[in-house]
Amino acid sequence: MAFDALFMKMITDELNDQLTGAPVQRVYEPADNEIVIHLYSKGRQPGLLISAHPNYARIHLTEQRPQSKAKPSPFCMLLRKYLLGGRAVSFTSPPMERIMEIAFQPPEGLPPVKLIAEVMGRRSNLILIDTKNLILGAVKTVTWENNPVRAILPGEKYRSVPAQKKLNPFEMEMEEFKRSMEERLENGKKPEKALLESVNGISPLIARELWHRTTGGGVNLTGNDRACLEELYGQAKALVNKSANRQLHPVLLPSKQLYAAFPLKHLEQEKQVPFEKASTLLDQFYGNLIRKDRENQLRERLTGAVQRRLKNLEKKQAQQEKELNEADNAPLHRLYGELLLTYQHQVKRGQSSIILPHLYEPDQKVIVPLDPSRSVSTNAQDHFHRYQKAKKGQDKIKKQLRKTRSELQYCGSLLYTIESSSGESLEEIRQEMLAAGYLREKNKERRTPDSAPQPLSFKTSAGHTVLVGRNNRQNDYITFKAAARRDTWFHVRELPGGHVVLKETSFPPPEEDLEEAAFLAAYYSKGRDRTAVAVDYAEARNVRRRPGGKPGFVFYENFKTITVNPRDTELCKRFQLS
Repeated sequence: MAFDALFMKMITDELNDQLTGAPVQRVYEPADNEIVIHLYSKGRQPGLLISAHPNYARIHLTEQRPQSKAKPSPFCMLLRKYLLGGRAVSFTSPPMERIMEIAFQPPEGLPPVKLIAEVMGRRSNLILIDTKNLILGAVKTVTWENNPVRAILPGEKYRSVPAQKKLNPFEMEMEEFKRSMEERLENGKKPEKALLESVNGISPLIARELWHRTTGGGVNLTGNDRACLEELYGQAKALVNKSANRQLHPVLLPSKQLYAAFPLKHLEQEKQVPFEKASTLLDQFYGNLIRKDRENQLRERLTGAVQRRLKNLEKKQAQQEKELNEADNAPLHRLYGELLLTYQHQVKRGQSSIILPHLYEPDQKVIVPLDPSRSVSTNAQDHFHRYQKAKKGQDKIKKQLRKTRSELQYCGSLLYTIESSSGESLEEIRQEMLAAGYLREKNKERRTPDSAPQPLSFKTSAGHTVLVGRNNRQNDYITFKAAARRDTWFHVRELPGGHVVLKETSFPPPEEDLEEAAFLAAYYSKGRDRTAVAVDYAEARNVRRRPGGKPGFVFYENFKTITVNPRDTELCKRFQLS
């Protein structure tokens, strides 16, 4: 997946073809360690994206238009000073290196500068230097303490990335290639690893491919076979020559989450999608990758917030149940008070307890707790007070316990929707959790306005619309805003799931529409993997919000029930569901 030297060569060629002499119109910073430079070229405004992110380091043209950070970094502001109004003069990269130098002619009054993109994984950087090779600024500063060989600090001289002790693939001779390979093979290295350590600019993926092309996929050939090494040498030389002559055509392997500068024979069983331009491939690949990674990060954040809330609610429920049990013992305190008043002549001051006959069951004895420092009558009044307090608080505790149990159910529903949601639906859940107080907006984040919920929409065989909620905000929206009174509302019984509304036909709906809408309700629920799921359905006017309840929490009446199979292959195919 790594951005390798072959891709750097292709990107450099593309940029020289399209952007040489192009004026800079805009510089912005979509995320940390990432810069986008808009240039005007041939009536278009392509964006040159340069990322020094540890996991997504790359450089390419992009058609995407992400928002800029609310507060640009000092480095972004420095680039704006030197680049806005200037022109891109040239794009160069050393042979088989992941480094690009972009020369700019700034606006009048400022000296020429170079922007150096070092695309090297976690050591990636973006550095601005002047004509004297002095560093003006960088995305990541590095002190001498952190790197005694090469500091990246404003005012320091720019020092190139130290050369690796590997063979130059354009200049290496057959014999020196063999010596380097044999030395490593004799030390037990596998051929792919030996090739990786011997030749500059060869990535692990390309090393595997070159060895596969050398052996034809055979497993019995040994790495120190001289004829085999000669063939491997020829394969490596042919590859770099094709790169130099711009004869490589990039491919994307979606199932493997990989991309390569040319079709891979050792993965020929996998689907390989060809691209005309390397920038187009990288823009699509990293766009999808980053979107999925951010979704996973958001999902983890939301799940963590709900689980923390669940933990607190479970403790709260245990405490409330304990208080309720104590409140259930309230009549006992009344009995203690009555016994003390009845047998007060038997109680002596200073006792901590006394055994007295039960007033209503003479055969039993009761141990009455006492405060030794207080009188008999005062002890009796204390017990009567505790009885009144417990009795009065019992209803309050029951109400609080119902509320806690309802919120526990809501959290369970949230966990299901977070797990099953993606894209805009996850963002809607985030907004819902912010409103519910489960999340706190970071001060540095730019608050995006709440967008209207976007539920799924399907058409039944008869052409009627079915709306499906994927989270509580969408459920609330389709049930109480999108649904008409005579529409049919669906929900699986006793399981978390989406609300479903069948529109454009009055209740009760035709049998075919009923089965298809109920199927969608079962499919978009926690019962998806079952073969039979009970689905309740009712007129939308018979669905009510729970008083003070969370979004999407309802009660309904006058309903009927239908059992459907959410794994029905024909209906899955009908609605294009996996």
